[in-house]
Amino acid sequence: MKALMIITLLTGIALPTVASDRPAHFQGTEITSAAQAKSILKQYNAKLAALLKTELNPTSMTEIHQLTYTLENALAKLPAATDDIKAVLEEVHLGSESMDYQRVKTNAAAYLQQSQALLN
Repeated sequence: MKALMIITLLTGIALPTVASDRPAHFQGTEITSAAQAKSILKQYNAKLAALLKTELNPTSMTEIHQLTYTLENALAKLPAATDDIKAVLEEVHLGSESMDYQRVKTNAAAYLQQSQALLN
């Protein structure tokens, strides 16, 4: 019984450590209309493009990770947003989460190019 209590106690201590190894997750800005979604896309796409012009590092990857939450919310409000563009943005999101710089660069460039059609 004592051994079981010790194991339970140690497991309880170890779990928060494991949980803290995952990247933080964010909600992103709430988008209420297609007009707001387009405005947010313009603003956040500019931020993403600016970050891509710099040497990516953990700080910029975290910023990109945070941006993707709001960009995903914006795409969800635009009927013209295809599954394709959503999948490319998800690749940016996952790449930023795992600090895969090349994955982010490649997919962010594709996302920015594809998203231009949504802004017209």
